[in-house]
Amino acid sequence: MDLIHPHSKRDVMDALRGASAAGTRVLIVGGRRHIDKGNPSEVDAELWTTLLDDRVAYDPAEMLCVVEAGMRIHDLRAMLAEGGQEWPVDAPGDATVGGVIAAGVTTVRQLLVGTMRDTIVEMEVVTGDGRLVKSGARTVKNVTGYDVHRLLTGSLGTLGTIVQVALKVRPLPKATRTLANDDGGLELGRRVLDAISLPAAVLAEPDRLVVRLEGWPEEVQEQVVAAGAIAPFDDTEAPFPEACFPDATIVAEAAVVPSRLPQLLAGIDRYRASMGVGIVWVPFGDEAALTTFRARAAELGGIAPVIRGPGGLGVGPVPAPDVERRIRAAMDPAGILAPGRAWST
Repeated sequence: MDLIHPHSKRDVMDALRGASAAGTRVLIVGGRRHIDKGNPSEVDAELWTTLLDDRVAYDPAEMLCVVEAGMRIHDLRAMLAEGGQEWPVDAPGDATVGGVIAAGVTTVRQLLVGTMRDTIVEMEVVTGDGRLVKSGARTVKNVTGYDVHRLLTGSLGTLGTIVQVALKVRPLPKATRTLANDDGGLELGRRVLDAISLPAAVLAEPDRLVVRLEGWPEEVQEQVVAAGAIAPFDDTEAPFPEACFPDATIVAEAAVVPSRLPQLLAGIDRYRASMGVGIVWVPFGDEAALTTFRARAAELGGIAPVIRGPGGLGVGPVPAPDVERRIRAAMDPAGILAPGRAWST
């Protein structure tokens, strides 16, 4: 397999233009931390973005940074920390910014900080046939056209190669606390969620409940008191978020309406559910158990793609197949970008 390591946007454009003309199927690669997400795809070459890692612009007063897509998350965190800020995405440090966006990585703290999609204000992407396209703008008054950058978020590199992004950042919290309770369960998680105003996360497991609190010291202390009125909690110094079932061969990330979590998880003895969000991570030892779980998720109007191990995305609905086909034809006319990796018609 050929490995392509572009040093510039022009290199990416030339590589994809040539691949499109030759019919060479290409997988876009960042830090390989989310490579298992997506269906298996036979490709002839990998295009790595890790050399596109420059800082383009960062002004803490504007709460906006512009970086190339190959920048590692740990480098971005260090840069923003100097300005007392963060990009509120819970991703491994060796992942790349573009890879995190292309994989549509779930933000564990989205109860407080919102979704990653809403932090991306501008994007430059190279299409499958080598055109450089810009979407969004660094200032709201300059925004025109379609939100192509939202479309690319979670597209798994099948619509184009993200080469540069402008990100909306936020101040680092003045205080953080992570609380743990050894009772756990969805019902306790629901009660704690109802009792606390704006927690960063409430993560329920069958025998454990973890509550993440961020904000001003007085605000966080009030949240601690509110949680303690529901159940006893201890502070934990464990990194947040903790690794998600590192011993599991397969981990699925299911999404349903939050009120349907109890139905989805009935009889499941291991899970980590994000209360109030409807996201739940479930480990599996084999694909047969995963298939059964996916069928239940589908009955509840949800999905359960795999984020680690074999299994792919599973069967997913394509709400507007004609629109989907036209988008793919416009962004990747020759169909060279990881064919079949994402849900499609």
